[in-house]
Amino acid sequence: MPEHNSRQHRPRLLRPATVILTALATAFSLVGFAAPVGAQAAGPVVGSQFFGLHHAGLHVDGARGWPQTTVGSVRLWDNGVSWREIERTAGVFDWSRLDALVAKARANGASVMLVLGQTPRFHSTRPSAAGAYGPGASAMPRKAAWVRYVKAVARRNATQWGNAVRLQVWNEANAIPYWSGTPRQMAVLTAWTRAALRSANSSAELVGPAMVTRLSSQQTYIRKFYAQRVNGRNVSAYVKALSFQLYPAATGTPESSMALLRQVRSILARNNIRKPIYNTEINYGLVGGPQAGAAAKTISTSRQVGNVIRTYVLNAQNRVKGVYWYSWDLQSMSNTPMVLGDGVTLTAAGQAFARSREWLIGSRPFGCSVARNGVYSCGFRTSTQTRRVVWHPSKSVKVKAPAGARTYTNAGGATYTTSGGSSVTVGPAPVLFRSPR
Repeated sequence: MPEHNSRQHRPRLLRPATVILTALATAFSLVGFAAPVGAQAAGPVVGSQFFGLHHAGLHVDGARGWPQTTVGSVRLWDNGVSWREIERTAGVFDWSRLDALVAKARANGASVMLVLGQTPRFHSTRPSAAGAYGPGASAMPRKAAWVRYVKAVARRNATQWGNAVRLQVWNEANAIPYWSGTPRQMAVLTAWTRAALRSANSSAELVGPAMVTRLSSQQTYIRKFYAQRVNGRNVSAYVKALSFQLYPAATGTPESSMALLRQVRSILARNNIRKPIYNTEINYGLVGGPQAGAAAKTISTSRQVGNVIRTYVLNAQNRVKGVYWYSWDLQSMSNTPMVLGDGVTLTAAGQAFARSREWLIGSRPFGCSVARNGVYSCGFRTSTQTRRVVWHPSKSVKVKAPAGARTYTNAGGATYTTSGGSSVTVGPAPVLFRSPR
C-alpha cells in the first residue's frame, strides 16, 4: 500500500496537477465552454474488458467472493498466486488456487491479468534481499528457474484456462518493496519472458512490468527502464502493452491522475515508444510516506461517486486500454470504498462502477473540453447517440444542455427529459446527456 521509501510501492500517490485532455472533434453548445483546440478522430470502442478491478477476497465462496456487479477483467495481485506462492518447493507447482480463481473469472465472463513475480527465495540471485513478500522475493531470479516457470504458466493457460489470461512481467518494478534490482535487470527479465512464451508457442498478451508514477524518482526509473536495449531492441519491443499505476496524492482526483499519464507518455515519447497502456491500479485518498496504510480522510458520497465515473470516463478518453480499480474490497485505506464492511453490499461508489459501464460500453470517445468555469464535458458516440458526460470536479454549477439533447441521467441512474439550452445542475458526480445522431 502507501509508499515506504524513495522508489515507492503500493498506493503511490501523485501530485495534484491539471489534467491534459483531448479536444472535442466538434464544438460543444454548453454555454461558457472553451473552443476546442483541435479535432481528433474517435477512439476505439469501449469494451467490457476495459472495466477491470482487483478483489482480494476472490478466493472466498459465496457472494463475498465476486463483486455484485458486471466485471470485464480482474488483475490477480495480492491473491496468493504469485510465483513465490505457486512454487513453494523447487520444481513443484501448486496450481489449485490459481486454477480456481481463473475458473471463477471465466464463469463470470471476465478475462484475467496474472502478475508473474515474486521470486521464490531458493531461485533468487540475492536470497537475503529485503522485500514486501519475504527475503529474496524482490531480487532478480535465476534465468533457468524463471523460464521454466513462465513456460509452465503458458502451458497452463493453453490447456486449462482457455487462453483467457494475459501475463504481466512484474508488479511495481520501480518500488523497492517489490523489486530491488536495476532497470537493466528488469529489462533483461522482460526479454527472457517473451522468449519463454515464444518457446512455449504461447499467444498470451504480455504486459510490461507495472510502474508507479507520482514521484520524480519513480519517473526517473521509468525513463531509465524504457531507454534499455536488450539484444539490440528497445525493451518495449518485448511486450504488447505497458502498465502504469496512476494513483494520485491523498488529496488527488481523477483529473490529477491523468496528468501523470501525460507525464508518462512524455517520457515514452523520448524513446519513440507508442504502445497501448493499462492503468493497472487506481484508487483515491491513500496515504503515503511514514503514515502509509493509515485511514484515508472521508469525502462526500458525491465525490466518491465522481471518483469512479470520472476515472473510467477520463481513461477511456485518453485511450487507456483497461483500468483496474484497487481494490474492490479495500476499506478504510481508500476514501472511495466500493463495498460496505460485509464485503458484499455495494456502496454508492460501487454502484457507480456499474453506471460507468452502462454509460460507456459500446461507445467511441471523441474528446473533452473544459469550460472557463471549470466544467468538463467528454463526448462519446454510438451508432445512434451522441453522449456527453459533464461535471465540475469540486462544486455544483448550472450548465445548459447541449443542442439536440433529449435526456440526461444523473450518477444515481435517474433519467429525465430535457432539451437544448435547458438548465441542469452538475457537480463532482457527473451527469450524462444523450442526443440522437
